[in-house]
Amino acid sequence: AKALLEQDGKDTPCDTFFDEWATLSQADLSGLFSQGSLRLTVSDLSGRVQINSLAKSGAVGTGTREILNRLLISGEFAIKDESDAKAIVDSLVDWLDTDDQELDFGAENSYYRSLSPAYGCRNGPVQFIEELLLVKGVTPDLLFGTADKKALVEFITVHGDDGKINLNTAGLEVLQAMDSQVTRELALKMDDFRRDRENLDNLASPGWYTGVLPVDVVFDPAFLTTASRYFSIEAEGNFDTLKRRIVSVVSRENQGKIIELIRKVE
Repeated sequence: AKALLEQDGKDTPCDTFFDEWATLSQADLSGLFSQGSLRLTVSDLSGRVQINSLAKSGAVGTGTREILNRLLISGEFAIKDESDAKAIVDSLVDWLDTDDQELDFGAENSYYRSLSPAYGCRNGPVQFIEELLLVKGVTPDLLFGTADKKALVEFITVHGDDGKINLNTAGLEVLQAMDSQVTRELALKMDDFRRDRENLDNLASPGWYTGVLPVDVVFDPAFLTTASRYFSIEAEGNFDTLKRRIVSVVSRENQGKIIELIRKVE
């Protein structure tokens, strides 16, 4: 999986669902082993909302907060209403920023120190997605989903802080959250376009969306990209009754160089 990502980084200037790493989960790897099985899946984390960009100053922070708020109120996740979404966004910003001043609906050290057990506010970038469960308002049902609600963890990432989202690989929910005028129907039109091989050459530029959406829908170009940097690799091996699962997060640097950031073995 790392080798495919490295080669792709050298060969192509953009990342799409047509790349070999994106279709790896469908590959037949049975020929590698006389017994047992292996499944490999690569997910593009650069198609998700960057949590650590929420506390950025200026347009990046403001825009990311708006995108996350629209994502939360989409009806796909386990939250009650828009006020809960606002409280979660404010609390996330307070968790990330370096000051101890609470936003209108947020929480800082005074709140977390009052809990039992008490703990402090991070006041810095989040390194692991599970840490978000410590943030006021973020519940396991919201983060990991329920029987009838989606998992927010599948649409956000703690990797990257420039706010950029790859339009070629972002989930439908993220595409909708890019602008309040993007309906589910319009997001599906975007998805159909980027999955049509005849449009592959157009996907090199994030401006391809303008040929799909109404002319009055304009995304902030500061948040758009078609090149991805962060990826999650999941490898699951099975042999008889034994199973091992490895999840790795990698960063792809210049000339496709792959750096492993996190590895978890289950």
